[in-house]
Amino acid sequence: MSALTKLIAVEAKLFLREPVSLFFVFALPIGLMLVFGLPQRGASGDAGQHGDQTFLPSLSLALTIGMLALFTLPMALGIYRERRVLRRLATTPVHPGLLLVAQVVVNLVMGVLGAVVTAIAVRFLLDQPAPANVPGFLLAFLLGVACLFAVGLLIAALAPSARAAQSIGPALFFPLLFLAGTWMPRDQMPAVLARIGDYSPLGATVDTIGAAWAGGSPDVAQLLVLAGTAVLCSVLATRFFRWE
Repeated sequence: MSALTKLIAVEAKLFLREPVSLFFVFALPIGLMLVFGLPQRGASGDAGQHGDQTFLPSLSLALTIGMLALFTLPMALGIYRERRVLRRLATTPVHPGLLLVAQVVVNLVMGVLGAVVTAIAVRFLLDQPAPANVPGFLLAFLLGVACLFAVGLLIAALAPSARAAQSIGPALFFPLLFLAGTWMPRDQMPAVLARIGDYSPLGATVDTIGAAWAGGSPDVAQLLVLAGTAVLCSVLATRFFRWE
């Protein structure tokens, strides 16, 4: 078994032992859909929020990705830096960068599992069809993952401690959640704010996933913004990441 495979196995065990992370991935997205979707469906036959039946499923998937990327990933890497795990790895034949790869792989796999569970819940609890445009859905989902994980890695690179990472992640996540249209539909926001929300990481992820879910084509400009943000944040994270 290679060193990377062993690290992935260890990180997966640690992840599964953390109830909060499991809550972010599996329980919260489904709970959100049940709280907001079922009452509306019972009242009007529409399971969606703001009159759009794809909003809740796409938002739930974006929540899963965003919480893993902005809460779990930066905090875990911050803890490793504080405890000098990365520095100790640098003195062994195992490069500390492999630990970063293992963290990303484990969080990505959990994000995909959370997406599958959410899609099944949408189908059977809210009686909605599966994504109609599967290739577009996969593209939007993967670009959303790449974008938000790159932002999370940048937070991990810049945060001096686990406590700082734990503060920066939520401080960025909740404004992004607002811009995605969670508390106020973007069509009711001021035009400038709505436009920013359209191309924010969570807003673009929600929109492109929702468009593909409904059978349409994700907006190319939003996909390009997700890809560009992923590349930019990855480059910056690589440039500024500190092992200790």
